[in-house]
Amino acid sequence: MKAFLFGFLGVLIAFVVIIIAIYILIRYILNKCGFVGKSLLSIYKESKQANEIEKQRVKNLSGMTKVLLPVIKEDFSDFDESHFYLLVEKCLRNILLALETKDYKYLKDKELNVIRQKIELQIEDLKENDISYKYDDIIFHKHAIKSYKKEKGMALITISTAVEYYYTESKNNNIIKADDYKKQTRYTTSFAYIVDSEVAGFDIGVLGINCPNCGSPVTSFKQKNCHYCKSVLNIQVADLLKCWKIIDYKEDY
Repeated sequence: MKAFLFGFLGVLIAFVVIIIAIYILIRYILNKCGFVGKSLLSIYKESKQANEIEKQRVKNLSGMTKVLLPVIKEDFSDFDESHFYLLVEKCLRNILLALETKDYKYLKDKELNVIRQKIELQIEDLKENDISYKYDDIIFHKHAIKSYKKEKGMALITISTAVEYYYTESKNNNIIKADDYKKQTRYTTSFAYIVDSEVAGFDIGVLGINCPNCGSPVTSFKQKNCHYCKSVLNIQVADLLKCWKIIDYKEDY
C-alpha cells in the first residue's frame, strides 16, 4: 500500500513540476514577445481586434502599371488611363447591381455584351437557389494594370481593383452572412479589343474567354457551342471590334 502511495505521489509531483515548467516557458515566451503583464484573454482580444482592423483596411494592389501603361499608349495613342478605370468601375457596379436585384436591365450596356451570358446564368442560379446578395455603399479605391497582351490583331488588359462595400447574403429570406464592418476586397477584370477582325481571324484563345456555363476555354469565334457542356455561345467578332469590352471578372478572396 505504501509503495502505491509513494508511486502516486511521485507521479503527482512530476505532473505538477511539468505544469510549472510549461507555465515558466510560456511566461518566458510572452516576455520575449513583449506581452509581460498581459493575460491570455487580453492577448486574444487584441489579436481579434487586429484582425477586425485588417479586414477594414483597403486591400493592397500588385500590378505593373508604370511598366505597361507606356506600352499600351504606344499601341493605342488615344488610350486614357482615368477613363479606362471609369469603365472598369461602371462595369463592376452594373454587374453587382444585376446580381443584387436579379434584374437583366443592368446588363444592357454594350460594354457587357460578351460577359452578359455569364451574369445571366449567375442570376438564374441565384433565383433557383433563392439566394440574395446585397452590396451597399460601393466605393472603388485603387486600380492597377496587372497584365497586357497583344497578338494576332487582338489586345487584352487585366485590371486589379480595390473595392469596399457592406455585404449581406441571404437564403430563403434568412440572413446567412452579414458583417458590421465594410468588406474590403479586390476584383480582377479582363478587357479585350480586336484591332482588325481579318487579322484576328477566329483564333481567340489568347483572350482567355471561357464558356459561361462550365468555364472551359473558347478558342474560336466559329465555335457556336461549348465543346464540353454543349451550351450555346454568343460571342461575336463585332462585340470586340475596335472597342474595349469586359470579357471576365472575378473576386480575389
